Amino acid sequence: MDSTAQPLQISLWRFCRHSLFREYGWRFFLRLALPRPIKTIRAMRAAAALDVAGDEVVLPAGDFAPGEDGAHAIVGAGFCLKPLNPPCPSGRFNHDCLCLEHPAGADGRAVPAPCRDCVIRELGLLALRAGVAFYIMTSARDILCDLYVPARTRRTFAAGLFVLCRYSLRPFAAGLLVAGIRGRMWPFDRGDCRDYPTWLRADRGEKNERTEISAANLRRIREVLLAAAPARPPGTRFEKRGQILFPLAAPAGTGTSGNGVP
Repeated sequence: MDSTAQPLQISLWRFCRHSLFREYGWRFFLRLALPRPIKTIRAMRAAAALDVAGDEVVLPAGDFAPGEDGAHAIVGAGFCLKPLNPPCPSGRFNHDCLCLEHPAGADGRAVPAPCRDCVIRELGLLALRAGVAFYIMTSARDILCDLYVPARTRRTFAAGLFVLCRYSLRPFAAGLLVAGIRGRMWPFDRGDCRDYPTWLRADRGEKNERTEISAANLRRIREVLLAAAPARPPGTRFEKRGQILFPLAAPAGTGTSGNGVP
């Protein structure tokens, strides 16, 4: 873990106070907190008590597996992992990824230069191999509408693996707990937001730094996703529904996923 992250002080209650009268705050209150006030209070207390100083945060019952009712598992990664120089061909502050939506293995195109060492591409391909959904996370409002609300109201998602800035870990965990998503979270190692004004600018897409994941954390994430792969049919490709990429299962008997990941 980057030593510069150690002094960071993260108060969930201060974050809530700053956010309450912003769009994300009042939407969260109306769509999640108001329908389930007791669960929300418990979730906020649990999230506020989390130790977020380490390399991994695991919520209660944080196993990475679909729900018994068929709810999906999902991998989410912050948009700020996208390359800057040369820039991401899909743009930055959006939910798009050229390589995952139109993989080079499917039509013979070479992988674009900016994408060859892109962590989002790597995590997306691992998610596809594991047969789980993939989500490029942008604003708090979009995360609320794309992830939390569908999980709470329709049980769309039951478990998740997420990579985001350390400053966001407790607020993000609160949303997961209210929505009923079992979660494992890893913080960025470099380039992450370290206070509310910086977070707020990034929430609007104003992020001039490229975040990074430590080698040790990336290795651990790979292990979790590779271990999950045998439990589900691998995907052949992603299908985008709304802002989220869902895997389409490989036909029975195929030896590869058809996307460059054996």
